Amino acid sequence: MKGILIKSKLSIVLLNWNGHEDTVECLNSLKNLGYGDFNIYLVDNNSQRNSVEYISDYLENQDYYSHAMVTSNKLDDYTDDVDLLFILNDVNAGFAGGNNVALEYLIKYDVCEYVLLLNNDTVVSSDFVNALFDKYNQEDNVAFVGATHYYYDDNNSIQTVGGGIIDWKHGECMAVRQKNQYDTYDFITGSCVFMPIAVLREVGPISTDYFMYWEDVDWSTVAHKKGYNLVVSDYGCIYHKEGSSIKSLSRIYYHTANRILFMKKHSDRNRYHKFIIYMVLYVLKESLTNILKNRQYSKVLIKGLMAGLKKVQ
Repeated sequence: MKGILIKSKLSIVLLNWNGHEDTVECLNSLKNLGYGDFNIYLVDNNSQRNSVEYISDYLENQDYYSHAMVTSNKLDDYTDDVDLLFILNDVNAGFAGGNNVALEYLIKYDVCEYVLLLNNDTVVSSDFVNALFDKYNQEDNVAFVGATHYYYDDNNSIQTVGGGIIDWKHGECMAVRQKNQYDTYDFITGSCVFMPIAVLREVGPISTDYFMYWEDVDWSTVAHKKGYNLVVSDYGCIYHKEGSSIKSLSRIYYHTANRILFMKKHSDRNRYHKFIIYMVLYVLKESLTNILKNRQYSKVLIKGLMAGLKKVQ
C-alpha cells in the first residue's frame, strides 16, 4: 500500500504561505517539546520561491529533523520514513485547502493516533503537547482540545484561552480571554486544534467554503452537532503572532462574507432571516459612517456583504 511509512503517535500539521521565518521559528520551538513521538507535515501553499528555498535551506542545515520534500500530487506515492515531510502545493488553496492536503492524507492512511493542527506563526512551550494529551484523557466525549494563546510580543497577556463562543443572534464568534470561564466551548481556535484521528475521520477535513476565517468555527460546529465537547488544556501554551501575513482589509472582507455563509449553513431559517436583516443594516450603517474618513473600508465591507449573500443563494 502506498503512502503509509511515516508513523508516529502524533502528527503535527503546519501550513506555510510566504511565512518562512515564522515557520522556521516554530519548527525550532517544536524541537524543545517534552514529548518526542511526533512527526510533522509541513504544507507550503504555493509560496514565492524564496520562501520555499529558505525553509529547504534550513532543513538541509539542521540535524534534528530527518526530512524529505514532495509535491502534493505525488504525496500518495511517497515511500520514505522521515520526521518532517515538506509538501509543496501547486496553488494557494487558502487555510482550509492547504491544511487539508495533509489532513486528507492522515484520514486516508493509518500513520498516527492523534493530529495537531498548528499555525506556523506560533512558538510553543515545552509542556504544550503533554498538556493537550492530559486534557483529552481526563475528559469524556471530546473532539477538539485547544491551548492558551499568549501574544508573541507580550508573553504575559492572553490572546485567547484557545476557545470561544458564538453569538448566534448577531452571527459573531468571540474568542474567550479569561481562563476557567467555561468548561466547554462553541469553537476551538484554528491556530491550535488537537484531536484523535478517529474524530478527524468522523468530522472530516476543514470546509473549503471559507478560504480563510470562520473555517475553524464551522469545523467545531460540525463536531458539536455530532455530540462532541470542545475543551482547552489546563497548562502549557503557545505564543502567537496573530495575523502576521493577513492584511486588515482582507480580514474584514472574508470575515464579513463568511459569517453570512456560516449562519446560512448552521442556523435555522427564522434565525438566519433575522440575522440577515441585522447584517444588512449593520453594514449600511458602518459604510455610511466611515465613507468620508475611510472610503476603502466602506467599499470592502459592502463587497464582503455582497459576496456572502451571493455565496448562499
